[in-house]
Amino acid sequence: MEVRRLTSFSTMTRFHIHSAVYLVILYTFRNLCGGLE
Repeated sequence: MEVRRLTSFSTMTRFHIHSAVYLVILYTFRNLCGGLE
């Protein structure tokens, strides 16, 4: 039970990390495009 809970927790954490990285890249890319204009 503990292992299963830990696995699901690590999966959620990994998902949140990927979402954060994606948002940062998207935000930076938008700023670069805005700066070029």
